[in-house]
Amino acid sequence: MQIKKYCAPTLKEATHLMKQEFGPEAIILGTRTISDQSDTRKVMYEITAGLESFEFKKEIKEKAKSVAAKSTSKFSDELEKISAQVYNSGNRTKDKIKEIYNQPSETHEQKQIEKSSIELRMKKIFSDLTDREVQKSVILSIMEQLKKYQNFLSEENIENYAITSLSSLILTKEFDMNIKNKCKVVSLVGPTGVGKTTTIAKLALIAKIIHKLDVGLISIDTYRLGAVDQLRSFADVSHTDFLVAYEPNDMQKIMKKFAKKDIVFIDTVGRSPKNSDQLQTNQDFLSRIKVDETYLVLSATNSIKNLIEASNKFKMFDFSSFILTKVDEAVVHGNIVNLITKTGKPVSFLTNGQVIPDDILAADSDFIAKLIFTNQLRS
Repeated sequence: MQIKKYCAPTLKEATHLMKQEFGPEAIILGTRTISDQSDTRKVMYEITAGLESFEFKKEIKEKAKSVAAKSTSKFSDELEKISAQVYNSGNRTKDKIKEIYNQPSETHEQKQIEKSSIELRMKKIFSDLTDREVQKSVILSIMEQLKKYQNFLSEENIENYAITSLSSLILTKEFDMNIKNKCKVVSLVGPTGVGKTTTIAKLALIAKIIHKLDVGLISIDTYRLGAVDQLRSFADVSHTDFLVAYEPNDMQKIMKKFAKKDIVFIDTVGRSPKNSDQLQTNQDFLSRIKVDETYLVLSATNSIKNLIEASNKFKMFDFSSFILTKVDEAVVHGNIVNLITKTGKPVSFLTNGQVIPDDILAADSDFIAKLIFTNQLRS
């Protein structure tokens, strides 16, 4: 065995000097305090270290692998603790060091336990998203994302990673209220009973009160009983100009009257996606003027089959985005991401009640992901 002494102001520093020369295989044979030769008032720590033969070093290296995950600072702290005990007791530390090496590695066991726990959490996330009626293809995509980051996952952050992965699949589109010296025309189309008229009232009031825009309202919904009266009542209360188009040719005349408006909203007749003739009637009205943006309004309470069917049938209106209504009435909300991933179209608004204009939310991917994941509309 090679034996050498190391002196330093602290035990840690002396240990560090020993490791620099002898490496991690060195064994502390003894420690003591001595007086500094340059200043007898100062105390120095002296370590007597030994290095075993090649065969013993090989044995130690093999054992050292089992504790490789331990940090240097933690290992040094343990050495210092043992050295202090030896100093006080006067015993040698060789057996103590061997005892440390012979201890089974807790790090590997802890990693296995944590890995099993994370796998259980992933299964729970899979089950929860299935219960939220998120389609399997979407869930598998989220699981793949989680596997990519499995080295960073813990019980504390895995749920946040899942929500972030879900959020990345949700497309949203901002409703642009920045009007640039021209009248912007916005139409809302959709099936019967989804809440188009109420949604238009909300958007009109937001544009008027919050964005200070000059707003015009047009209704071509002369088919549904009371639809015109509903929007006219809102227009009267909010002091918004309102006109009704009874025939397709009326559209151009109305737009001339509204030419100086900042923004004009058009309320269309709710139509069944299965009735192509009725859909074409709406298109006849809208085709007479230039519509800048069309939004397809659908109910979040519908099944994914119905939502996809409506989306396909209303493609003739070249809608740019969805507005999903009745979010507060939906039992689960997985169909939001299902609809987006199936159609490739974004969502612009969610509505969550009848109050004008309060019960409408600008779509946010993180908010929607949390809504789907937690099933809580208000956090």
